[in-house]
Amino acid sequence: MARRVLGAVAVTATAALATIVMATPASAHNPNWSARCDEDAKVTKVSIDLTQYASKGKNTVTLTDNGKELLKTTEFPESFHWKKNDLDAGVKHEFKIVVTAWDGFNKTDTKTVEPCAKKTPPTTTTKPVTTTTTTATPATTAPEVPSTSAEAPPSTTPAAPGGSAPEPPLAATGASPMWLLLSGLGLVGAGAGTLLFLRRRRSA
Repeated sequence: MARRVLGAVAVTATAALATIVMATPASAHNPNWSARCDEDAKVTKVSIDLTQYASKGKNTVTLTDNGKELLKTTEFPESFHWKKNDLDAGVKHEFKIVVTAWDGFNKTDTKTVEPCAKKTPPTTTTKPVTTTTTTATPATTAPEVPSTSAEAPPSTTPAAPGGSAPEPPLAATGASPMWLLLSGLGLVGAGAGTLLFLRRRRSA
């Protein structure tokens, strides 16, 4: 009877000890995190505080915002602290955290933060359009210069019969035909006077 009682006590003590051992790590892990929209600062803030994790193995944490990676997978030993205080307060945020502990105490959680400020539209700067007008300069045409070479007038000299070349005209001496005529008449008159004088002398 005493053996049975001792055996029952031993089994009960072992079960209680196992329960305590298994429950202690579970109560020690603190996967705290928060997300909110700050109306005064006009920003959305998110923070992560993981404490009392077992450091014997690999622990990791990942955070996404609207499906996009906000915190890439990061390893940590016993604790991890991280925050971001400059997210857009004009849009809705869907945060998702995934904590993976080497001892199996994993956590996956989501938080939704509604916008608390009006979204500021992006500033669009319009550059002035510069119009360049190009005026074509008319080409300057030089006036036509008349040719200084005159065409030779056709020859008025009749061709010699028989196909012979015409005799060249006499060279001009510079004396006027009138003076030549008067000189000839003077010579004729002088000759006539001399002849008349000689005849009279013979008759005398």
